[in-house]
Amino acid sequence: MSHDHTPPEPTAPETAPAEAAALEAPALEAPRSDACPETAAPGRRTRRSRLRRRLLAALASTVVLVLGAAAGLLWLAAGRLTNPMDDTPLNTHIVASTPGTVTLPATADSRATGTYGLVWQDEETDRRHHGTLGAVLSSDDDTVTRELTADTRPAPDAKAKVIVTVWNTAPGQALGLDHQDVTYPGELGPMPAWFLPGTGTTWVIQVHGLGAGRAAGLRTMPQLHDLGHPVLDITYRNDPGAPQDSSNTRHFGDTEWRDLDAAVRYARDHGATGVVLLGHSMGGGIIETYLQRATDTSAVRAVILDSPALDYRATLDTIVTGLGLPTPLAALQAGMLGLRADIDLDDIDALAANRRTGGPKQPVLLFHGTGDTVVPYATSAAFAHDWPDKVRLVTVEGATHTGAWNADPHTYAKELAAFLAQHT
Repeated sequence: MSHDHTPPEPTAPETAPAEAAALEAPALEAPRSDACPETAAPGRRTRRSRLRRRLLAALASTVVLVLGAAAGLLWLAAGRLTNPMDDTPLNTHIVASTPGTVTLPATADSRATGTYGLVWQDEETDRRHHGTLGAVLSSDDDTVTRELTADTRPAPDAKAKVIVTVWNTAPGQALGLDHQDVTYPGELGPMPAWFLPGTGTTWVIQVHGLGAGRAAGLRTMPQLHDLGHPVLDITYRNDPGAPQDSSNTRHFGDTEWRDLDAAVRYARDHGATGVVLLGHSMGGGIIETYLQRATDTSAVRAVILDSPALDYRATLDTIVTGLGLPTPLAALQAGMLGLRADIDLDDIDALAANRRTGGPKQPVLLFHGTGDTVVPYATSAAFAHDWPDKVRLVTVEGATHTGAWNADPHTYAKELAAFLAQHT
């Protein structure tokens, strides 16, 4: 019996799905004969590694440049805050003018209701002029025309700015009030001040804010005069015309409170039986630091604060946000400000100081606008919330920094008169 020994046909191995897909894919171009299979993949990896290193280096350089630019901007901002006087950067221009009117580009500032100042610069002489903006006469989508009281007409295209300081001359010239130029003896020497006599014996001592000068107090001076209060509108160290310290820079109340202390002693030496302290912005911070540090504040009957700088860290948060920078950079800004001014912001934190000491000892009238982009309204709201029995907060909707009087002079005058009648 014979047997067939023909071997069976081999069976094809089972193909994995991935391999099947590869088989169905179009054939790839064969590698060139000069390519070395052992080195092609490592070469690609080397190129990718070089590209990755270059990309990371570029990103690191970009981050350094951005941070450097931000740090430089913050350093310059800190410098502007510590400068003895703000040069009022001009941010708009004159469209046209006639005798008694001016036309400006339509902005939130130019549209704001109330009475404001207008600063503009003569392009030929670089001299700055000042006028008073009155009522809005007409407006459209592009321009606003308002009343203007000024000695000269602004030229078209002149750089300009709307400001809250309505007048910028002495009380006699600006308001026709019979005032005296006096000096009071400060720690660094004679400190210039405007004195407006009154029939009463409770003086009002006005303390201006950063860069504003004594002219900030002209807005309330006529009413205070009508109410019979003598008014002492003071300068402090490093103001133009006042003695300078070795730094010639602002210390945000950390040293300036001593000049206010000297002004209070001057008032008492010249017949004041009590004083009311009225401060704008940084002037409010100076007042609060004085009340915390002075050995004798018994002469102070009441306090009036307008957009006061009660928490400088919160203020820097607002400024940094306004510059379009991330909020965490405010901590860097605080460090730079402390370095340039040689201060510790925690030492001049009025909110924290009042919480430590049990709150204000004198009644406080506080004005603040909700449109303030320099000192946040929230700090004044917190102050009033903490001490409702001592602090009366008057909120002026939409008012800008120290602009409560400008936006609503009627309410301002009514609240001021009632407060002084009750506490003096």
